[in-house]
This record gives sequence, C-alpha cells and structure tokens, in this order.
Amino acid sequence: MTLCNENFLSPSGFKLVIPGFSSIGFQCTSANIPGISMGGPTQATPYNDFQLTGDKLNYEDFGVTFLINEDCKNYSLIHNWLVGITYPQKSTQWREFVNEMKDKDFQNDENLEQIDIFLHVLNSNYNVAYKVQFFDAFPVALSSMEYSTEVSDIDYLKAGITFRYTYFKLLDVFDKPLTL
Repeated sequence: MTLCNENFLSPSGFKLVIPGFSSIGFQCTSANIPGISMGGPTQATPYNDFQLTGDKLNYEDFGVTFLINEDCKNYSLIHNWLVGITYPQKSTQWREFVNEMKDKDFQNDENLEQIDIFLHVLNSNYNVAYKVQFFDAFPVALSSMEYSTEVSDIDYLKAGITFRYTYFKLLDVFDKPLTL
C-alpha cells in the first residue's frame, strides 16, 4: 500500500525563473497557474442537447506580480522585451535588445522573442516541489508603476506581467512530467 503525502501545498512558496536572465531577480508576490478549458460542439436532439468532447485546449494567460527592485532592472527588462518585440520607434529595436541581452546572460538569440519560462512551486521546506514550464512564452502586458506621497508605511512598488504562451506542462524536480 502506498502512503499518501498529507503535506499540503502552501500558496506562498513560488519563484519565477526566466532562463538567460539570471542576473535579474524577480521577487514575486503573486503568480497563477493558468486555467485551461476545452470547448466542444453541441449535438442537438429533439429531447436534450448533448455536449460533445472538444479537440482544442484554451489556455488562460499567465500572470505574475513582482516587487520592482531599486535600480528598476527587473521592470526595465520586461519593458525592453516588449519594446523589442514590437519595435515601436525604429526597426532596429529588436536587434538592439538581443545584442544587449547577449552581452549579459542570454546566449541564444535565435528564439529570444519566445522562450520557455518556469514557475517553481516550493514545498513547506522551501524546496522545489514541482515546476510549471510555459513553452514559447512572451510578455504581452506590463502594469504601471504607481508612485504616491500619501502612504504612511513603506509599501514597495509592484508591477504585474502578463505572459502568453503555447502551452504548459507540470514537471517534477527532475524535469520529468508530473504524473500519479
């Protein structure tokens, strides 16, 4: 007989990992593992309509909220990534971003536009319990930074990132698919 793990997952243990950007930290305050849904056709009958199984999965966006570090490098990385993808001022902005990243951590400029990112979910001992790998991820939104002199306590600035991706997988600590 196999014993069941009776330790429950804490909602406060997680870490965002963006391979290639190890010199820039993201102290996340919230993250979500997106929902998935399956649409499907309806079979009409004279008595009752039946829902049939679908053949496509719809993945919700992946959202992360993080603390902006004092030198604003984590915020500016996502900002520059978005600017580089869309190159709103000049056509060379993507190449400039890729070259800047090559000078830092990222060595593979072929697919910098869409990369695999990870959410590490931590157990009660703050070790990785499992990982969520988001394939071909890229940012689509970065929230504003809200400054205010009306705060009584120090409330550090936070920003939210929304990522889109092709699909995600749940992996164990050895990067094998998470199964029963």
